[in-house]
Amino acid sequence: MSKITKYDPYMDYNRLPLENAYNVRDLGGYAARKGKITLYHRFLRSDDPGQLTEEEQEFLIEYGVAGVIDLRSGMESDAYVHPFKDHEEVRYINLPFITGDVLDMRKVRDLGFKPAEFYVSLVDYKELVAKICRFILEFDREECILFHCQAGKDRTGVLAMILLGICGVSKEDIVANYEVTNTYLKNNVVINYPEGMEELDDSKPEWIEAAYARVMERYGSFKLYLLACGLTKKEIRKLRRKLLAE
Repeated sequence: MSKITKYDPYMDYNRLPLENAYNVRDLGGYAARKGKITLYHRFLRSDDPGQLTEEEQEFLIEYGVAGVIDLRSGMESDAYVHPFKDHEEVRYINLPFITGDVLDMRKVRDLGFKPAEFYVSLVDYKELVAKICRFILEFDREECILFHCQAGKDRTGVLAMILLGICGVSKEDIVANYEVTNTYLKNNVVINYPEGMEELDDSKPEWIEAAYARVMERYGSFKLYLLACGLTKKEIRKLRRKLLAE
């Protein structure tokens, strides 16, 4: 990848040209509800940004990043230096998007780990989903939010599904957006998953499809799902408008 020289405010990226984070991708450019398209510079999904250089951090700020949501557990977050924690220009928050069953490694070793069930459990973590959405709604519509976990795949993938889903992006595009992670990380980053969870090194479509099915089968739509999470209709409209063109 070529070295960053200067940010061009007229450039939109699918994957941002960063040398020290390989899975930073914009949610813009997807066909959405009522013939609209998702906007660039509103949401970035990312893997661990801990190795970003100062130049790359400045690139993200110029791209519009005003807030960062770290979806990792407190233990994970504490184990890595975060470039945007206590940053003067970016608001950082750690909202662990992970369930107790996964944190209980003895249970994982004894009962086995099923990634699709993990994804479904994230959908069912409605209280945390509401907290994430309300943090997003504290920002102006034009400001960009970067959200990430460690690989930028599992927890990040479910949140990306929810954001794209509320905008009416098709299931096929949501699944395709999810699957790309494996391509970008497999030759660049080694994730040391805990014993029993090594299968997560992949990004199989049936895992995110299970999460999507949970929303549709239990709630019927992403709007009804977010209502069940506790958001109001006004909050959902505001969340949707952040990613959709007028």
